[in-house]
Amino acid sequence: MTKKLLIVIPILTLTILLSASLIFYGPIIFQEGNPLPQLNGIIRLNFGSEKIIKLDTKENKYITKNKTGRDEIIKLMENKNYQFVEQLGSGYLFQTPTNKSFVITRRQYTQYYSIWKFPSTELETKTNDNLAEQLKECLPKSDMGSWEQCKQLMDQIKNFDDCVNAGFSIMKSNPPQCLTPDGKNFTDETNSTWEMAIQAVTNCEVEKIFQSHNRLVTLKLRNENQLTVVEPKIDDIITIAEMSEDKCGHILIGTE
Repeated sequence: MTKKLLIVIPILTLTILLSASLIFYGPIIFQEGNPLPQLNGIIRLNFGSEKIIKLDTKENKYITKNKTGRDEIIKLMENKNYQFVEQLGSGYLFQTPTNKSFVITRRQYTQYYSIWKFPSTELETKTNDNLAEQLKECLPKSDMGSWEQCKQLMDQIKNFDDCVNAGFSIMKSNPPQCLTPDGKNFTDETNSTWEMAIQAVTNCEVEKIFQSHNRLVTLKLRNENQLTVVEPKIDDIITIAEMSEDKCGHILIGTE
């Protein structure tokens, strides 16, 4: 009987401790869904030499220790030629020497670790380049299959910037226009750049924002001027506005 108790008591104690841990820490452990990638990352951080671990190739997420995470992310971005500009709430704004912007968001994962989510801006740029290459390949061909392929590719073009990035020339007109081979005409409706829009939001200069389905965004400034730009991908402007709320307050956003 004594031997059985010596076996049962430790097992029972362990079961109670595990149950209590799940009750109290479950919401934290499972906040990212399946906890296995995070637990694997934590093990590698503590028992390996790596200071930043990539968790998910699809969502582009990384995990770091809280104490060194910020410095490691900045170092990683500097190696990609991005310079840290400023922190906007849970977001970290980076820029290239050519003013291309990149925002990384941070989430706390337990008391000791941080999860960093990278946007897919770089991936989208490659996609635009790939679109131009595919169009260059199929447009000279006269068969029906190639034309159907080209038509599907051209359906991805939603605005003036998309048209230019796909390799089609700008017409000599005022305002500038870009014409696709299937007869679509896109006018440059912008009066500024995406980088200037980010700067206006983060400097608390924006009063209202209107966002259209073709990624055209209009920002009404507090000085009554307006900026019209194309966001890299849909809802980027909403992300920047939400990150600036603690500093600038709520910005009214309307959508088409």
